[in-house]
Amino acid sequence: MLREFARRETSRLIAWTGADGPVPAEPDVIGVEYRGRLGHASSYGLLMARAAATSGVQIDLTATPVALSVPCDEATLGLTEPEYAEALRAAGRPLAGGLVITGIGEGLYGSSALVFTRLVAVVSLLLATGLESVGEPDLWATWDNASVLN
Repeated sequence: MLREFARRETSRLIAWTGADGPVPAEPDVIGVEYRGRLGHASSYGLLMARAAATSGVQIDLTATPVALSVPCDEATLGLTEPEYAEALRAAGRPLAGGLVITGIGEGLYGSSALVFTRLVAVVSLLLATGLESVGEPDLWATWDNASVLN
């Protein structure tokens, strides 16, 4: 299943399960890709995760031979920036349930700790409510209300 949530002309979230998204997901995994205003420092991120039995964020990445096409950026699969790992873990602390992150896509120019903090909140919401039933206003409110925790 694939759903696109567009807000204005410059922001969209693409959420998927299974093989419908830019990176194939295991059956219990939800993926979300954010594409914002081209050239902006917080314009790209991709996060895939499944629910965890324990609280917090665990990172369990596997190599995935997929090329990502992102205009005005060089996207790679994998976690290359230590600050993003810290942002992911910090964003997971207040969650009611935990996450196991199974996929990350970073833009060389367009990713930021803020993007990954917001993606953790959105993926958590989608895992809790289901991709089919979440409303667009709730999804964007979750995106807007997520903040970088120190």
